Amino acid sequence: MSRPIVYVSLQQFCEYDERPRQVLLEAGFDIRHNSLGRRLKREELSEALHEVDAVIAGVEPYDAASLATLPRLRCISRCGSGTDTIDLVAAGQRQITVLTTPDEVVEPVAQLTVAMILALARQLSGFVNDAHAGLWKKRTGVLLSEWTIGLIGFGRIGRAVERHLRTFGPCVLVTDPHVPVAQLPSSVKSRDLPALLSEADVVSLHVSRSREEGTLIGQRELAIMKSGSYLINTARGFLVDEEALYQALSTAHLAGAALDVYEIEPYTGPLMHLPQVICTPHIASLTRASRTAMELRCAQNVVDFFSKVACSGPSQSF
Repeated sequence: MSRPIVYVSLQQFCEYDERPRQVLLEAGFDIRHNSLGRRLKREELSEALHEVDAVIAGVEPYDAASLATLPRLRCISRCGSGTDTIDLVAAGQRQITVLTTPDEVVEPVAQLTVAMILALARQLSGFVNDAHAGLWKKRTGVLLSEWTIGLIGFGRIGRAVERHLRTFGPCVLVTDPHVPVAQLPSSVKSRDLPALLSEADVVSLHVSRSREEGTLIGQRELAIMKSGSYLINTARGFLVDEEALYQALSTAHLAGAALDVYEIEPYTGPLMHLPQVICTPHIASLTRASRTAMELRCAQNVVDFFSKVACSGPSQSF
């Protein structure tokens, strides 16, 4: 019987720790790698994964048409918590199991979010831009205790952000239709989305939402936001109408934004040229400790899946 093949689509794998690779090798897997130095495109999946039994996946798109060209694929082990780039219905129809690493991303994403809030409060991007231009210019910042911060979504990451923010003493508003008000901690106040947008000095997105549900923050929602407020998105790029956001920033209705995710990545659009916008290249979960933990979980998910398949009966062969 040939060894099962696992394809690692991640651009970085075992950069700081070899244990994830060793987990796969010790379990008898043949490992193949993405050597392109970039994310796989939809049209490249068929050739790269045609003979593959499992894939350790990033955010490359696995739509129904792509999955139909992968006859051997049985497991997508996603390095991250989101599955919006995977057609879960099509995967289920083809008996492809989709696994994620939801716990490992919480702390790094929460910490980057808080770092962005602090950077906006103290206008750090402006000081950096001034320094690069050879300018010595002082700006007055704010304490987080002066701000009302609105969190859209109060799952694992939203709760971690709120926990870290308590140290700084802001008023925290939360909206999440999946979390009953009675289950919210006493340190936050519940609001519906329009009220949160109108009251918050900073709005931060931590919502789980499918791409099919569409944009959450568009022209109407941005208009509701307080004049001079800020928007942070470390969740999903499609949640924000980028053109509408650009207009809100260009007209100074919003004072600034901090973005780690975009509708199309790599992002090369006009938002990155606005000095009041902090743009990072989808690195919220990219720390040494969290990356290793995510890769280990991905590898172990693959091993555990095929161990269960092997125990399910002789009719399953890979």
